[in-house]
Amino acid sequence: MDLKTADVRKAYFKYLCPSLFSGLVMSMYSLVDMIVVGQYEGPAGTAALACIAPFWTFFCCLSVLFGNGGAVLFSIAKGKGDREDSCLAFTVSFFLICIVTAMVWGVIFFFDEPLLRVCGADDSIMPLALGYMKWLKLGIPLWPLGYFLGMFVRNDGSPALVGIATVCGGIFNVFGDFFFTFICDLGIEGAALATVLGQAIVFAVQMAHFFGPGNTVSFVKIRNLFSLSRSIVSVGLPSFLCSVGMGISVIMFNNQIMYRLGGDALAIYGVASNLFTLLQTFSYGIGNAAQPIIGENLGAGQRNRVEQTRHLGGMVAFLIGCVAALICLAIPAQVVSLHMKASPEILSMAPSVLRKYFVCFLFIPFNVFTTYYLQAVKRVKASVLVSVLRGFLLSGSFVFIFPFLFGASSIWFVMPCAECITTLLALWLLHRKVDA
Repeated sequence: MDLKTADVRKAYFKYLCPSLFSGLVMSMYSLVDMIVVGQYEGPAGTAALACIAPFWTFFCCLSVLFGNGGAVLFSIAKGKGDREDSCLAFTVSFFLICIVTAMVWGVIFFFDEPLLRVCGADDSIMPLALGYMKWLKLGIPLWPLGYFLGMFVRNDGSPALVGIATVCGGIFNVFGDFFFTFICDLGIEGAALATVLGQAIVFAVQMAHFFGPGNTVSFVKIRNLFSLSRSIVSVGLPSFLCSVGMGISVIMFNNQIMYRLGGDALAIYGVASNLFTLLQTFSYGIGNAAQPIIGENLGAGQRNRVEQTRHLGGMVAFLIGCVAALICLAIPAQVVSLHMKASPEILSMAPSVLRKYFVCFLFIPFNVFTTYYLQAVKRVKASVLVSVLRGFLLSGSFVFIFPFLFGASSIWFVMPCAECITTLLALWLLHRKVDA
């Protein structure tokens, strides 16, 4: 399909369906892990995974910094018909992510316990968290490199293959979680092992694209390394801040909740945070589906097709936010029971807590899509503003200010307020006539 001439609606939904499905299955990794571990280990296992959640976020940060930045430049060059520059964008971004991933791998491998304490783990849940990390450390490169390659496979015209790869890994992870955790009686370590092996399958299946007839991605001799690196990082920075902000926010919430409300509240927040991550990761699919269409048409100078894609993505994001919020607001007690063997205290406290928090789900998909759209049209400053505001500036400020002014329980209103304010800003930015 030629993205510069095909019907925009058909082109968008061709990319959207596998992107959303891929995002959903990818999100299932952490969701199934938390359900299985919560049922096996109880609230302590759920709290331990809440402390591990920032690591997943950081892996995603690396992939979007170099992957989204490189993939946008790749698509724009492809739209101009310049294959050499499109391959150069891939080569330089791959070089950058390999270097940074190796550094991150070393830090996590040797300093896992101090990092877990920063993320909110105390002595009671540290053994469980370290048990999970034992296996996770072995497969760390599979996440940033796997997500990175998926972005180029998708933008190179094979969105379905990314979906197939993610489904294969997700199916293995679901059944592997139950098999290793319960059948093999490995507990939280079994869930970690299944997750690592599932991501290895995703990585392997995606690699098939690079050996197929439709592949236009290849390594070329690196030139203009520093200037191109700056461009890649500049374009990818908004998505990076969006993801890293979520990780920073989780760390601050973990510590504040543990300090002010205790372990039961942290277990409930583990459920809320897990679903937040699931919805945000799912929402990446809305932006990922739009980026190749926007990039190629921007490169070809077809602004009207870029605008059509923006309207489609915004409507899809709004609908998904409404559906997600309504479902979670309707069944908070069932959500908690699904995630863990909850105590009576947790079951009595969770519904009111989660109903306050889940209001933010109305806004998350639209805010994520806005970040991706502004990034794709190279309005970097505006995209960074949205990312920083929702990522950690508002939530990071409110998580300390609200409990101080309104009491400890007001912490559950932090994310709804932060996301709502960001949506108002995003709407203003989208309607400013400065895209040229």
